[in-house]
Amino acid sequence: MKEEENKMKILMEKLNREREEEMKKHKEEKERMKMMMEEERQNQDKERKRKEEELREREEQYKREMKEQEEQMRDEIKSVKEEFKNEIKEMRKEKETVKKEKENLQIEIDKLMNIIENERQNRETEKKRRE
Repeated sequence: MKEEENKMKILMEKLNREREEEMKKHKEEKERMKMMMEEERQNQDKERKRKEEELREREEQYKREMKEQEEQMRDEIKSVKEEFKNEIKEMRKEKETVKKEKENLQIEIDKLMNIIENERQNRETEKKRRE
């Protein structure tokens, strides 16, 4: 009976050791899984942050490009406006020049008409005198 008790005791101890080992393995496995999950979470966080940063950089790039385009358009509009302003100025100068030329030509025409009229009168007078 004593021997059976001893066997039973040994068996119980063995079972307890096995159970403890299994518990220990289970605990280690649980810790390993916990570590893996934490690592995976950190990787996901890194990936999320990387994507957010990438998106932010693209947004910044887009904003810079839009600003550059707006500035180019403003410069272009300013240039075209200046060009039209200069063209209008040139046209006014040309109009004024043409007007002055016209006035000068009219003065010349008037002078010539006076000369012609004077010549005609002189001929008339000369003709009447001869008669």
